[in-house]
Amino acid sequence: METFEVDPRITIYGSPKEIEEAEVALKTIPDLTSLKESDARLKIQDLIDGKGLKADILFKGNGVWSMNRIIRNLRLIIKHGTLYDGRKPAFIPIGSMLRMPTIGKTILSEYFYEFLHLNCGSIAHYSIRGWVATYPTVEDLRLFFKKNEYGKRVLDDIPGWKTDVKRIVERIEHLLFPFENYMRTRQ
Repeated sequence: METFEVDPRITIYGSPKEIEEAEVALKTIPDLTSLKESDARLKIQDLIDGKGLKADILFKGNGVWSMNRIIRNLRLIIKHGTLYDGRKPAFIPIGSMLRMPTIGKTILSEYFYEFLHLNCGSIAHYSIRGWVATYPTVEDLRLFFKKNEYGKRVLDDIPGWKTDVKRIVERIEHLLFPFENYMRTRQ
């Protein structure tokens, strides 16, 4: 962990090389220290995706998320139709002699899973495997984005200052509900 000298609102986590790359990149944002959080988060997100930064960058203690990483994973999930690869079953040991089949290798990445349970109105379900067992298909994911675990549309449940998260959820909705988005633009 390292607090960014130029702007004390920013903290960076990662390897020494990842932190250094992030610091160099962050210094290229003009007037970063004078930006409101909502504007700074979008600039930082653009930087993360544009430069392919791997360090975790926090603004006032809350992570700024990479849209590219999440959307790339979502496209893979949509292609498969599920959040797990059924061709690679897995087993949970029960005692020393028995084992129970489970969902298999997850297609949902750890990064996307963290995004879902930290920002989208979902509990962690104990682990990524628990989350995938609760929402195993693309249709389940669609239903979740329409009505999260708190009974709200995910986009409507995100605070206004989390502009990076809002931008990602808008893109997720665009990909999960292409016909609905097409109809909105036609009206």
